[in-house]
Amino acid sequence: MTLAQTVTCSARVRQCAQARRAAVLAGIGCVAFAVGLLLYLTDRVGWQALLLPALAALTGGNVFGALGQWLPSFVHPFSFSLFTAAALPPASAPRHGACVAWAAVNIAFELGQHPRVSASLAEAMQGGLSGMPLAQALARYFIDGTFDSGDIVAALLGALAASAVLHLVHRDREHNHAP
Repeated sequence: MTLAQTVTCSARVRQCAQARRAAVLAGIGCVAFAVGLLLYLTDRVGWQALLLPALAALTGGNVFGALGQWLPSFVHPFSFSLFTAAALPPASAPRHGACVAWAAVNIAFELGQHPRVSASLAEAMQGGLSGMPLAQALARYFIDGTFDSGDIVAALLGALAASAVLHLVHRDREHNHAP
């Protein structure tokens, strides 16, 4: 085998390993997202989830119990961090930054439901952004939503869990000496 063939073969192995890691991250994210979707279909009424219709046959259950209160706040940053990391280059810094970014997004939306800011935020949405299609829905989200510090904790834990998964996937790469 020539040096050029060895380099080409090594590059292909590296690309396959990167694709496999991205698929693992996306797969774990999909499973978590499916659990969150199942929660909305069983334990929540449809209007609580933007763009998710209620399914009368499933709605009204209590499949997830007390855990269902905070599970969406955990699942969202967890799954979307993994989706984002799967789409990013293999360097770990930007991937872990995705976890921080999704935690920040979730915390910002939770803080937007706080009674001290929700009315003025909704008013700004309806006034300044009234031409945007989702402005009314977002305004209703802030007004109708309930601030819960437990959701902030759950969002942080979801981002930390995603970061741990990223670390394990990276560690597996080093352990297996994959390029």
